[in-house]
Amino acid sequence: MKSLRITRHWSQEQLAQLSHLNVRTIQRVEKGEGAGLETLKSLASVFEISVDELRSVIERDNEPGSEETFNAGNSKAVHEQAKAKVTALKYFYAFTAFLVTVFVLFMLPNYNGGENTGPLIVVFLSFATLVAGLAIYVFEPFGTKWEKAKVAKIVQQQNEECSLDNKH
Repeated sequence: MKSLRITRHWSQEQLAQLSHLNVRTIQRVEKGEGAGLETLKSLASVFEISVDELRSVIERDNEPGSEETFNAGNSKAVHEQAKAKVTALKYFYAFTAFLVTVFVLFMLPNYNGGENTGPLIVVFLSFATLVAGLAIYVFEPFGTKWEKAKVAKIVQQQNEECSLDNKH
């Protein structure tokens, strides 16, 4: 189960909140200690898998050497993601440099004392739109990091609300 939780970038506290279980229960299940059917149903529901699939994942995670295998596989996946990100950044910078070069070398000489200002502005705005679109794709301002931060913030707010409700 730990592998499912880590794959989704959830902490034990976040999983406990989502499944309406105690953090200690999550820790026990991850260690391979017994879990009741209702606990398994709650966890399976959060992971959107069947109880049988969850049981097989728990058994697999608790086999000797499974954590090293998961970490090695996870490390390889992280490396591949980083490599893809670097490639995307490389293409972004190359594309931006190409568009700037085209604009400077081919468009500005056609300025003609303000005669072609309108078309130059249209070309400039088109190039800027292309660069901005590619930047959004490459830099992912609303990507997984943003999602994780938002989920953590919402879970924290819910925990604070629950603790305030429990005090009253």
